Amino acid sequence: MDLKNLTVFNLAHQNMRYLSARQKVLAENIANAATPNYLPKDVAKPSFLGNLEENRVSLPLRVTNAKHFSELKSEAEKRDARGFEVYTPQTKDALTIDGNGVILEDQMNEASKASSEYNRMVTIYNAYKNMISTATTKITG
Repeated sequence: MDLKNLTVFNLAHQNMRYLSARQKVLAENIANAATPNYLPKDVAKPSFLGNLEENRVSLPLRVTNAKHFSELKSEAEKRDARGFEVYTPQTKDALTIDGNGVILEDQMNEASKASSEYNRMVTIYNAYKNMISTATTKITG
């Protein structure tokens, strides 16, 4: 029985993939805390509900000439290896003298939150897996 076919397992699995990708980006931010002109990145949280969410029509921007809107990246450039959108958030704080925008305390706090949420997803995943295992176990007596 493939558990990913069940909605609760599929959602937990997708969320764990997102959290893993986010942990990787946060770790890169922490590793580059002393790199000149480095700006921290983050991963956009995708909608895990997909078609269950409101039916919205979205028209993506398209660059017709390479010189127009050069700051717009292609969809492939904005995504990491796992398919999540990686972006540079607007910085609220001043950059360091060498142009670095990483604030270690904030990055460590976000990494801790992502780790806690990942552990919560693993707990939910295992709890439902154990319930299904118990429900499908043959009672011998």
